[in-house]
Amino acid sequence: MEIIITEDECPICGNIGGITKKIITETFEYKNHKLDYPNYIVYECGYCGEAIVDGKTLKESGVAIREFYKKVDGGEL
Repeated sequence: MEIIITEDECPICGNIGGITKKIITETFEYKNHKLDYPNYIVYECGYCGEAIVDGKTLKESGVAIREFYKKVDGGEL
């Protein structure tokens, strides 16, 4: 996991300098099947604890998750 601390303002609580960019592997589960999605970027506030998914990561992972659901529902997994 890669961690980078930024000087950005938290959009939830408004504190500045407590945002941590984390690059993780996120695991999604659907009907007892798991999908590990690497390079999942989240920004976590050290003050309020809220985590926000990076916009590009959200779009890209959304596509992968929908394909994963289709494979599970189609019996491919």
